[in-house]
Amino acid sequence: MNVDWERVLQEEAPPAWRTACRLLGNQQDAEDCLQDALADTVQISQRQVIRNYRALLQRLVTTRAMDQLRRRYCRRPANSQDHLESIKDRSLSPPLQAQGDELLERLRSALPSLPAQQSQAFVLNCIEGCSYQEVADLLGLSVGAVGMLVLRARERLKQMLGEICDAKR
Repeated sequence: MNVDWERVLQEEAPPAWRTACRLLGNQQDAEDCLQDALADTVQISQRQVIRNYRALLQRLVTTRAMDQLRRRYCRRPANSQDHLESIKDRSLSPPLQAQGDELLERLRSALPSLPAQQSQAFVLNCIEGCSYQEVADLLGLSVGAVGMLVLRARERLKQMLGEICDAKR
């Protein structure tokens, strides 16, 4: 089957890149992640028919980004000053912005410690805004299983993020 790679790149790659960028907080890392996912997509398409390129790319990018976050936080010393870029809401006061940046940093460091399916379901639902049905389709799970994964991820992240989550409510 012939694949219209131009269409895949124009229509399906940008949402996948945004996912990687939100997760990794760095445009260069997101581009590398997307490039790896696209290369994997080409290889997969040579072995089997792909019905939904967007779903495949989202899943591959999410998986690659989570792997990269795991490597980043396993290597990084606890006192590292490595600042991850974040999407800033300029309307927030400096103390609230600082609190949001700290929460984002802690979230990025906590996500890799979740089981893979929990972190994927959480990212797709809570960060990317996919419905449970969309996440179920992407991950090949039932809607109920996705709900349980997201619930468990939220509970675990609340424990891990502690007082900052409680202060934000």
